[in-house]
Amino acid sequence: MRARIECGWRWGVIWLGLWLPLVGEAAAAGPEWSRLFAGEILATAVQNRDGVPGVRAMFTVAASRERIWSVFVDYDNFPRFFPGIKDLKVLEQGEKSATVAFYTPVAFMHYRYVLHRRYVEPGRRLTWTRLSGSFKSIDGSWEIRDTPRSGVLLVVYESFVNIGQLVPTTLVQRGALRRARDMGLRLRAWIEERDLAGYEQQEEIPHEANR
Repeated sequence: MRARIECGWRWGVIWLGLWLPLVGEAAAAGPEWSRLFAGEILATAVQNRDGVPGVRAMFTVAASRERIWSVFVDYDNFPRFFPGIKDLKVLEQGEKSATVAFYTPVAFMHYRYVLHRRYVEPGRRLTWTRLSGSFKSIDGSWEIRDTPRSGVLLVVYESFVNIGQLVPTTLVQRGALRRARDMGLRLRAWIEERDLAGYEQQEEIPHEANR
């Protein structure tokens, strides 16, 4: 039983390395437009200023800035395009920010946390940070940027979580990178108002993370 719990805990850490986001530094190099316009989800391992490991994902979306932004603040539908989020409650919401409580059960673990989401530049950038609950710190950001192609925008996601315990960095990032690509495909389909059939997230087999 103990082995199963430890396996479930590690699985949860891998999964949460993606779904619980943190503000990091902007990419130094410019985007690889040929790959992005071909539909790739470019995900890389990064660190923030404090050395916390995380993930940055970039992908293009054929939609208006208003449409993309509306999805980022569409809390009612979060569980549909972020399937790992099983429940949430908006505790407070205003023009410049929202405070949201999330519940994300993974394997044998149950994670509950409250995030403060700041609308730094409406239509362009929002950030979030942990107020209470699971983990030592949680912060993150979504950005919407222009591209050289008319009618197509670039979405940039950054995710960093301080677990608060000794967990192998490579173990967390390996799962997070895979989840970031899956998330990008699913989120783009939702934003572009396409059927999510075929974009269902594949459950990760716990022992595969150790390969």
